[in-house]
Amino acid sequence: MKTPRMTGALLLAFFVPSILAQKAVTAMDWAQSGVTVPTIIDIHASPYRPKIVYRTNINNQRFDMRNATVLDMIEFAYGLGEQDDDRENAAIVGGPPWIDWDRFDLSALLPPVEGSIATPEHFQGDPNSRGRSVVRQALTDRFHLKYHTGESPLSGFIVTVGKDGPKLTEANDPSAEGDCRGERDKADPAQYTLICTSETIEHFVADRAQDFPQPIVDRTGLTKAYDFTLKLQLGPDVHTRDDRALVFTEAFRKQLGLVVRRGEVPQPAFVVDAVDHTPTPNLPESIKLLPALPDLEFEVASIRPSAEDEPHDQIRPGGSQITFRGFNLQGLVTLAWQLPTGAMLGDALPKLPQQRYTILVSLPPGIDGRAVNQDPDQIAAMLQKLLIDRFGIRLHWGEWTQPDAYVLYAASPKMKKADPGLRSFCKFGPAEGGKPARYAGSPFDAEFHCQNVTMAQFADRLQAVAGSDIKNRVPDRTGLTGSYTFTVFFTSSRTLRARTATAASEAKQADEATEALLDGRSLEDAFRKELGLKIQRRPVTIPALILDHFDQTPTEN
Repeated sequence: MKTPRMTGALLLAFFVPSILAQKAVTAMDWAQSGVTVPTIIDIHASPYRPKIVYRTNINNQRFDMRNATVLDMIEFAYGLGEQDDDRENAAIVGGPPWIDWDRFDLSALLPPVEGSIATPEHFQGDPNSRGRSVVRQALTDRFHLKYHTGESPLSGFIVTVGKDGPKLTEANDPSAEGDCRGERDKADPAQYTLICTSETIEHFVADRAQDFPQPIVDRTGLTKAYDFTLKLQLGPDVHTRDDRALVFTEAFRKQLGLVVRRGEVPQPAFVVDAVDHTPTPNLPESIKLLPALPDLEFEVASIRPSAEDEPHDQIRPGGSQITFRGFNLQGLVTLAWQLPTGAMLGDALPKLPQQRYTILVSLPPGIDGRAVNQDPDQIAAMLQKLLIDRFGIRLHWGEWTQPDAYVLYAASPKMKKADPGLRSFCKFGPAEGGKPARYAGSPFDAEFHCQNVTMAQFADRLQAVAGSDIKNRVPDRTGLTGSYTFTVFFTSSRTLRARTATAASEAKQADEATEALLDGRSLEDAFRKELGLKIQRRPVTIPALILDHFDQTPTEN
């Protein structure tokens, strides 16, 4: 019996965090909504969030989409694919510069369905189908989106035969059905091997669609079936499609004698002709006309100290239970009150216990943990009740002066002035077609690219793209006007600390007086050397969640 084909989509599930797959559709599908949806749709500008990704949630008669740009809405509504690393979607053409910058929260009433959304049956098929209809209507009726579809030569990857010819063996049984199966090396889990029999290159390349950030096409001219093996190093440093594309490109060249290069590939295109910057007004009290989110509580909650080898800050839903592994009280409060950073806990931070806990909770009957875990608002509300009950938390909102917050200044700017007609965004990875600074063995582990952004916009997006290195909403003190396009790559402080500790340990073992020089570049150095900007620590007053009381340990189970 043959093992099922290991497709690109399955590889994606192995090597990147799970995302809700978007079904590819044709231009004919785009024009057909197929479902009549209600007109109660509430749209507001999103509050500040240190994130550049959106999320959706569907309850029985309510759909929510949070932190979404109009470009995100188009991607979702018309099934144009979701970027796992939030890179630019080349299939959506045109539109004003703000289409991928300004963010909105959308809530809508859905037609009723039998049963509750919190059941396993709702995870079959496309769980977002009802939500897509709502967002299509919001784009048409509220943003007055006008578009047409067609085909355009867009950036992609082209596979050809190398100058020394292919390194392929004709299939032992060319009449057999093509098959590729994957095996992970037990001794080295980073090594993954694809074993293919009776496989055509055309079919094999088509299956790589999920492993490359843009479409990939076969131009080798090879028509026979082949038997071959492809060994891939897909370790923990392979995060995005850019990372996987590098691994596959090198493996194609060395092991198969095939060359992968960038080039223009004819692709279906969704062309934005017009869209309003501001949606039409909501109906009076529209938010009150929507069904309230379920007010759930955990039926049973067991809290115990985490084992030393347990993972940190991990949420695992399963059946009617959810497990929160390795959270300290700071992490739990930050999650429960959806704070952009733990720094918003102000003066309470040094007083919070460092003990990490694993919490096992049981949900009410008929509620599936996977559905609840898709809704951060619901998780947050339930956690708040649990922490108030078990840790005796009392709190209020106020302000706090963070003594070491980052502020952005100008030094000797080196950034390129932007084309004002291009879309405005800051996203992870290099510029389109650019050589990534992050790769296996690179001294850099963080990279982002900004296009057509002002310094005020850049400062406001810094906490989102710099990750854990920046723990505050950054004020702009550059005094610079105009818009810029630039790329930043650096080594996270977490990685630098780990490398410093390793170098110190190695120097001690070798009985050497000095430690080895470290590869890499801090965030501060990257800003100065690559952009001509300064990111410096200064006291900044920020909103804060003031903890009036909390217990050092939870009440007993």
